[in-house]
Amino acid sequence: MTKRKALAFALIATLLLPNTPVLSNEAAAASSHKAKATVSASKIEELSIKDLNKKAKATLNHVKEVIPDLKNYHITSLLKENVVTTSGPIERLEVILSSTPEGTAPDFGVVHVNASTGELIGVAIQNGLPSSKEVLGDEKAIKKGKEHLKLLFGKQAEKYKFSQIQTSTVQDKKTQILVIYTSPDHYINVTMDRAGKLKAIQKDIYPKTE
Repeated sequence: MTKRKALAFALIATLLLPNTPVLSNEAAAASSHKAKATVSASKIEELSIKDLNKKAKATLNHVKEVIPDLKNYHITSLLKENVVTTSGPIERLEVILSSTPEGTAPDFGVVHVNASTGELIGVAIQNGLPSSKEVLGDEKAIKKGKEHLKLLFGKQAEKYKFSQIQTSTVQDKKTQILVIYTSPDHYINVTMDRAGKLKAIQKDIYPKTE
């Protein structure tokens, strides 16, 4: 594993909650298919921004625009890899961004996009969590999670319905909130800090099969 790939893996692993939630029937079914999927990465290609098609560029620009933390991040890595899923192979674009605010450790972001269609698959952000001890109530967290979906997915967010919410204590005893939303064929996880700031959003790319 290269140093760059190790960094990306560590980043994503840090952002995901350590405990697997008990999912709703729809999410559990999707999770089961995901667990059984054969996933492999091959033909990894180093890219530059000029190598991306218009749809992928538009998605990346949109993500940077609607997530304030990423607006001033610069791209440190662009990779395209073939990923085999239960619904067929896709070319997944991985974009790693970073920023080093004065006097702080580097901040990172990872964006995953379908390289051909421009579909946003996931976003993860690693930076400081608020020091506030207040934790959003369930109702506000569900509403806030839906707001993040609307910012990133526009009208498509309307098809996602609330499924489950879970809070978890992570690094330095800080709290993260996971809200799961389902659509007719897959689910999406929204992870926020205790104040409702987006930390990660991950779309299940293994839709249910007959």
